Amino acid sequence: MRDGRVYGLVGYNGAGKTTLLKTIAGVYRPSSGTVRLGAHARPVPGTLALVSDEPYFLSQATPAAIGRFYRGYYPRWSDAVYARLLALFGLDADARVEGFSKGMARQVALALGLASGAQVLLLDESFDGLDLAKRRVIKRLVRGYARLHNAAVMLTSHNLAEIEDVADDLGMIDGCHLIFTGPIEEVRGAHPGASLEEIFLNVGDKTVPATVSDVDLEALFA
Repeated sequence: MRDGRVYGLVGYNGAGKTTLLKTIAGVYRPSSGTVRLGAHARPVPGTLALVSDEPYFLSQATPAAIGRFYRGYYPRWSDAVYARLLALFGLDADARVEGFSKGMARQVALALGLASGAQVLLLDESFDGLDLAKRRVIKRLVRGYARLHNAAVMLTSHNLAEIEDVADDLGMIDGCHLIFTGPIEEVRGAHPGASLEEIFLNVGDKTVPATVSDVDLEALFA
């Protein structure tokens, strides 16, 4: 991860993407090795924000109330940015989040992360549950956040097409091991004409069928 850039992390279910993000955030303690963020062995309070793949909010919480909580934790928090993001997403700041759809709750979580001003922003499957228009908006916001805050942003996604047009750097994780990391231009240069999905299927776990044609359907449904 580098300041001012977006790092995309791809991998199959169970490969370790969420575990890695939570380890970086300090939620999990690594069984071996260390995580360093700059000169620090653990996140400095208020400098890292993790947007979970399963956002959790108290049943009585409203976006406004949650924003006030975040304001007390993040030194670079911006009420103005948060208000503009909620308006952009069409979210009522005074409505209870428990009444929101999954996609709306995810947008609240994203707005909190993007308004935090954190130097390190971790986004876990943040495009899930969002319609096409919202995904396009989120991608622009993520890239803009990295550039304007000179922040390091890491995002994971099962949809490799989503990563392809938002990430500057790419990491491929397989069996809890990083099998590739580097600028996305290097990946494209080494595999001209191939999509990220095709590249990952080629270099990743060979036990997963690449296409439906690779599956013996008659044997499967016998």
